[in-house]
Order: sequence, then C-alpha cells, then structure tokens
Amino acid sequence: MRDKHIFSKSYTERKETVLHALRREETLKAEKKNCFYTRIPIKIIASVAILSVLTVSVYAAVQWIDFRMEQNGDEVRIHASLNETGENDDAEEKPVRSWNAKEGEISIRLNIPDLPSDMRERENTNGKYYSEDSSRSMTINGIDLRRSDLDQIIGGGDEAKQIDVGGKTMFVIGSNSDAAYYNRTAFILFEKEELVLKLWVSYGITDDELTTLVSTMTVEETTDVLLALPIINEVGDTSGNDEQKVYYYEVDPVYETDLIEIGESRRAATDLYTITVNKAEFFDNINVLKPGCILRKDFVNKFVDDAGNLIPYNRTEKLIVREGNHWNLQFGDTVLSQKKLVVVTMTMSELNFESFDEEDREGMLQACVNGYDIYSYTVTDGIIDFISPPDTVVDRKPESRADSSEIIYREYLGNNQWKVAYLIEEDIAEGDLVLYAYTGKVTVKIK
Repeated sequence: MRDKHIFSKSYTERKETVLHALRREETLKAEKKNCFYTRIPIKIIASVAILSVLTVSVYAAVQWIDFRMEQNGDEVRIHASLNETGENDDAEEKPVRSWNAKEGEISIRLNIPDLPSDMRERENTNGKYYSEDSSRSMTINGIDLRRSDLDQIIGGGDEAKQIDVGGKTMFVIGSNSDAAYYNRTAFILFEKEELVLKLWVSYGITDDELTTLVSTMTVEETTDVLLALPIINEVGDTSGNDEQKVYYYEVDPVYETDLIEIGESRRAATDLYTITVNKAEFFDNINVLKPGCILRKDFVNKFVDDAGNLIPYNRTEKLIVREGNHWNLQFGDTVLSQKKLVVVTMTMSELNFESFDEEDREGMLQACVNGYDIYSYTVTDGIIDFISPPDTVVDRKPESRADSSEIIYREYLGNNQWKVAYLIEEDIAEGDLVLYAYTGKVTVKIK
C-alpha cells in the first residue's frame, strides 16, 4: 500500500478541478458503459417495492446498528441503519465521509493487508482492484450510515449467506447470471466506524480469499484524494422505495464546429496543455509498438498471435434483459470479429503544471494523455453523438472483455510528443473516428 502523502496547498486547491474531475469522469464513463451499451437509455431498477413476506432473514448481532439481510426467491434485501437510541446517540455530531472531502467532512482510505499478491489497485480508479489477466477483480465503495440508511434490493441473486470474520459481519449474495463478470455482491459492516463497504467480486476470487482479505481489512482517515475511497451515498441515496430510478449519462454537447483536424491545435478546458494530433495510422500487426510501453498487455494478448498479427476471435455481446422486477445480464449473439490497431502521434505543448508538486507533474501529464479515448460518431443537428463500443466479451467468457475505447499504449517520443494506440473493431475503423477527452473537452477528428 502506498505511503500516506500530504499534498501542498496549491495541489489541494487544484485537486478540486482536476483530480476529482478525472475520477468523477472515470465513474461517469463506467456508468455509460454499464447503462448505454445497447445505445438506448436503459432503466436501471435501483430499488423496488419491498415484498410483504420475506422467506429468509438474517440479523447481525450488533449493539447499535440494525444490519440485516432478507431473501425472497432471487431478490435479496440488504438493510443497515443507525438506531435512534443506544450508545451511539452522538453520531450526528461526527463528520460525514466523502470521496472528495469539503470543510467539516472527512475522507477514508481502505487498507487490505491480505490482498492476493497478483492483484493491485488501479492507479487511476479508486477502490478498484484487479489482476493483470483481468480474471480476478474487485470494486469497493463505502456507504456512510451517518449520511443515510442502506436499504437496497439485489435482483437476480442466487445463494445468500452470512459470514462472521475478524469481528465483522459480511453478507454475500451470489448472481445467477452466467454473463455477469462480478458474480457476487458483498456488504461488510464496520460497526465502530458506522460504515458499510459494498464489494463487487469477480469469479476469479474464491470465497476463502474473500474471507481472508475481509478478516484484516481496515479503514482510516486520509487527506489524500488519490487514496480516498468513493462513498456511494455522497451523491445519491441508498434507501429503498417503490420508485424506478432512471439514470442518464449527460455531458456538455459537442458541436461539429468544435471538431479540429489532424495538424490543428486546441487548448484543453483544464488549461493544463495544448494538444495537436500529428498523425493517425492503422495496422494489422502490433509489432510497430514497443512491448515495454503497452499499458494493457492482458487485453492486447487476446487478439494477437505469436507473430503479433491481429487474428479473428469469437465476440459475444452482453445484453440487459428484464426479469421480473429487475434487470439481468445475458449473453447475446456470438460473431467472428477482428481488431485494428490505431496508432496516434500527438504533441502536448504549452504545459501548465507549475501549481502541482514536482513529483506529481509527470503523473498528471500522463493522466492527461490517457484521457483521450477513441470513438466512432454520428452528427445530428450539428451535435456529435459519440458511439461507445457495445459491452462484449471473448467467446462467452464474462471475465474477458472484448471492447474498449481507452488507450492500450503510451510512449514518450521526446520534444513533448507522445505515441498512443487503441484496439478497435475492424468495421468500426472503416468509419468516422474521433479522439475525445471528457476532462479536457477537446475533440479531434482522426478519420
């Protein structure tokens, strides 16, 4: 785990507009991939009417927190709340938790001493842990009971059980969907901290491993936004009612007149850099890349042979299907597909990172380079509609994602020039393409 680091005053002032924006955009992009890969708005059932008769109930043995799990068929309700009376009457006087703490709030970091040795936390996404081959993954968020109660229904649930470990109570709900990458959802009560952690756990992590890492897991306060754990109910509630909540991914409109061409320059909205895309090239072999600069080798290796040639593969789409009161993931059609390598050379000039600590500047510049994703697009009434790749996997394997708009390669060429690369579908590569940075608000037409 990285050492705790206190950032300078100037860095703290800038983190509100840059680091928090980068991470919030990462969250929004993830929501977009989850909710819009069918390219139509999807209604997500965040909560449904609580059933009047529940067949299984499990109550945690705690002093002042009501923490329980109730199951009826394939729907599991999780509830947690601070009791109005008891030893914890002064809870309201304690500061609430926040991902990006404001005055009077605090942030917390998560310590996992027994994290499996092949897993690590993502550098640009708080609370996400993964293995290099993507077969093992875990996403963790906090639910601050000082902010609101937890009252949530998990649809499509399979086996639900209680595990008491390390002085904590954990509820684990399995998924009955073969297409779900995260096949278990877990809720862990930290009674003294008045906090619940929600974990999404993938197939590759065994129940024994999950139990072991939970047994020594702790939380502590931090002032470092780079280490802070996201708090779900900081931006929305987790209470249950009979309302169907609809989430839409919204960004400021990008007009066709905002497009710049290869060779033109544009200042980023963050005022951190000016970007010029020098050229874009297309290849059927990855040997044009330096192996040491490939950022996502596990992703790339799915689509190449020993000679570096991009090869055909079976591509399966994942669909959201309504089942009773909830939505579930299912596999759709499987088709034979092939990737195309897109290599882009760009110049990041007129850099403005003086307000950051010297040790942070290189990382921030790399984050800005990483922020450029590739999209196909259409234009309606002068407004650009970015088309994200559908949610697909390789050959019906839920852990083996097949599509991504993010960079897979980053190389510094000197003189403020960078070479980046993307793997996209061959048929997508034949159409109109843009690079777009959600934080920098720059759109470059590359084809």
